[in-house]
Amino acid sequence: MQPSFVVITDLSGASENALTYTARLANCVSGRLVLLHPYQDPLLEPEAAMVAVPSLVNTRKEVMDELVQRAQQLPVPAEAELSVDTLGMAVADVVQRRHPLLLALGREQPHNWLDRLISNQALPILQGAHYPLLLVPEDWHDLAPPSRVVVAADEHNFWLTTPALALAELFSALHPTTTVVHVESGTGPSHAHVGLEAVRRTGLFGNITNTSLYELREEAPADGILHAASELQAQLVVLLARPHTFVGGLFHRSVTAQVLRRSPVPVLVLPTMA
Repeated sequence: MQPSFVVITDLSGASENALTYTARLANCVSGRLVLLHPYQDPLLEPEAAMVAVPSLVNTRKEVMDELVQRAQQLPVPAEAELSVDTLGMAVADVVQRRHPLLLALGREQPHNWLDRLISNQALPILQGAHYPLLLVPEDWHDLAPPSRVVVAADEHNFWLTTPALALAELFSALHPTTTVVHVESGTGPSHAHVGLEAVRRTGLFGNITNTSLYELREEAPADGILHAASELQAQLVVLLARPHTFVGGLFHRSVTAQVLRRSPVPVLVLPTMA
C-alpha cells in the first residue's frame, strides 16, 4: 500500500509551500497525498467570516473544485477532501481512515485563520492522533527533501510511538546527515549522552555516533536549538513531543511551541511515549 501524507490546507500561500514540500517527501517513498480542507462556513462561523481569506467566502463546491484541480497538478498521486467537522474531528477521521506517515501544514507570518484554529485545537488533535506533525514556514524556499537534519534531545530517555517509528522508510530514503543537539542550560555535568543514546536507539536516523553530538551550554533550550540549527545549516529540525508536552499545551508554553513558532526551517514533531 502506498504511504500517505495528509496536508491540512486553507489554500493560502503558506499551505501551498507545505504542499509542495510534502509532495517531494512523498515522492521519495512513492507515496500519495491527501489534501484536507477544514471548511468553515462564514454563515455558520462568524469569527471565520471576519477573516479576509478568499476561500472562506466561496461555496463548498468552489473550494472542492479548487482542491481537486490542485491535486491533479501535483507530481505524486493525490486526493482532495473537504470536511465540515471541527479541525480535531476532521484530523481524527482522516487519521483513522488513511493512517498517514505524517500530518503537514504551513506556518504563515502573521498567523492566518488556520494557524489560530490549530493553536486552539492542536492539543486535542495531537492527544487523539499522536501522529508526526510537520510545519513548513511560508518563507522556506529550499523545498528539496532535507539532507541535513537536527534532532533536539534532552537528558531524558524516550521511546517513539508506533506512528513515529513508521517514518523509518522515509528517513531511510532521505539518508540525511543527522546531528543530535543537546542544550544544557546550567553549568553542571553534561547529560547529553542520555539523549544521544535515546536517539540512536530509535534506529530512525541512520548511523548515530558520538561525533553526531552537538552540545550548547548556558542557553535557553529553544534558543539553543535554533542556534544550532542555524550553525549546522539544518534543513529540518526534529523535536520530540512527550506526553507532558501535550498536557501543558503544545502551542502555548513548551520549548516545542517556541521552536515551532520561531524556526525559519521546517520542523517535524515526533510524539513519544515517555
